[in-house]
Amino acid sequence: MAQRLIHRGPDDGGVHVDPSSGVAIGARRLSIIDIEGGHQPLSNEDGTVWAALNGEIYNYPRLRRQLLGRGHQLTTQCDTEVLVHLYEDFGADLVHALEGMFAFVIWDSRREELVLARDRFGEKPLFYDTTAGELSFASELSALQAAGERGDIDALAVTGLLTLGYVPGPRTMYERVRQLPAGHVLRWPLAEQRATITRYWEMPPSASANTASLEVLVDETEDLLDRSVRSRLVADVPVGVLLSGGLDSTLVAALARRHTTDLKTFTVAYDSGVVNEDAPARVTSELLGSDHHELRLGASWIAEHVPALLSTLDQPIADPAFVALTAISQLAREQVTVVVGGEGADELFFGYPRYRWLARAQRLGRVVPPAPAHLAANLARRAAGGARAGRLADVLQPASPLLRNLGWITDGLLADRAGFYGPRMQDGGDRDDLRALVSELWGHGTGSALNASRLDQRLYLCDDILQKADRASMSMSLEMRTPFLERTLAEFSATVAPEIHMAGGGKNLLRRVLRRVLPAAGTGRKKTAFRVPVADWLRGPLAASVDEHVLHGRLVRDGWIEPAAGTHLVGRLATEDGAARELWPLFCVGTWLDAQA
Repeated sequence: MAQRLIHRGPDDGGVHVDPSSGVAIGARRLSIIDIEGGHQPLSNEDGTVWAALNGEIYNYPRLRRQLLGRGHQLTTQCDTEVLVHLYEDFGADLVHALEGMFAFVIWDSRREELVLARDRFGEKPLFYDTTAGELSFASELSALQAAGERGDIDALAVTGLLTLGYVPGPRTMYERVRQLPAGHVLRWPLAEQRATITRYWEMPPSASANTASLEVLVDETEDLLDRSVRSRLVADVPVGVLLSGGLDSTLVAALARRHTTDLKTFTVAYDSGVVNEDAPARVTSELLGSDHHELRLGASWIAEHVPALLSTLDQPIADPAFVALTAISQLAREQVTVVVGGEGADELFFGYPRYRWLARAQRLGRVVPPAPAHLAANLARRAAGGARAGRLADVLQPASPLLRNLGWITDGLLADRAGFYGPRMQDGGDRDDLRALVSELWGHGTGSALNASRLDQRLYLCDDILQKADRASMSMSLEMRTPFLERTLAEFSATVAPEIHMAGGGKNLLRRVLRRVLPAAGTGRKKTAFRVPVADWLRGPLAASVDEHVLHGRLVRDGWIEPAAGTHLVGRLATEDGAARELWPLFCVGTWLDAQA
């Protein structure tokens, strides 16, 4: 199992086997802190408590000082060591003391109990299987596969991939395996041979409690984010920043520049399409005086590397930005071991345009009766086209906020995809089950924009954005850190009313902080991510792979989709760029399935 995870930890590895119980813990280590002394798994003084950690505990220096003050003996400067001693004092409640990104296991040989935990937002993955009264766990599905057969592929997971672009947790690609949800602890007493899973953290329920002035809110945002960025720069190895052309990474880079004299930044660009971000990223790097590195992806690189990247994932991610993020991670790893990114800003500070459209729809629904609203929506659809006109028609059309948001986040695929389903999907990939999962997570908040933000935090951020970041970076033995997800900053953001966040085009507080930190960068930057020219790739360097994995692979042979559906999509792609949004998930799933044969 550990050998399957060498890419996550190429510097060191270890195994501890408890002689009386047979419990075994394996670890691979990417050395970041205390390079020489941080061997894992490690134990307390008498060897009764053992721990292995994937990730970083950012507040470990303070925790270490507190533990020493209480009489504990710590022999390393490694953050993993604080876990065993915190456990001695607080048991499984130690998670409340931790600030970081983590998935860890603790073995208590006195109580004969395993404790597993995952960080608050799910930055680090943790999979487990409890088949036949035994517990197996790992950071990736590939390691669990090395421990034995995992069962059949989950049809609802495939439905999630083909509509959402990712597997919605706690499900995985295999029916027997689950993901430990973010912000949860799993306890496994050997005597009971049964898992108990409890939530230890969630975002505060209210979002309008903060009555401070806008200037004070900006002050607090700047202070908390600056502290978080500073903590993410602590390492005994070189650190850099992934820099796109957007607000989030620009702000992170500007704050990082305060605390380092040697700032390295990295950007990816393309030789096709119109979505390049190299120019604005280059301007930012010049303003900051960073040591800037650019990568331009060409057709030959795409043809050579993309099928291999998709086939070696432990489970598919149908987010095309995964490709760009993996490529830039490879470039960054040549210079640094840790990078800092801007993930989480949109979900916490209301950056997505659909939040504002949902708020508009909610206001219209209060004043416009359903019949006139329906008529206006039909008129808007027949008027001059364009994305904005289509969104306006959606806003005018009477609908529940949940279904409206679900239609937008799936780009209509939840309804359209049923026509593609083969017998395997019709037997187990029920769209209503997916709707039920989203409905459960939607909650009963005070406004649709707030509900959508919370849904994204628990689903899209956790199962797409953060898993994409983890797999892309760790495949290159690179650690990615996310300052926007620091607990105090996240909880502060939840006290601010959505209307304040959404003012000025969204991420109002962050825009105002950037105006202070780097005035020359401007505050009118539109939301920008690692976008990719998918249609150009599928028509060009990936055309042969599409033919192999979509039209003639297991996707069709095993009955996941109807053969005619794939053929129709490939035909449409010749003249319609929009067909790529439907074809890319099929290509990702098909490539992965063929690698499992």
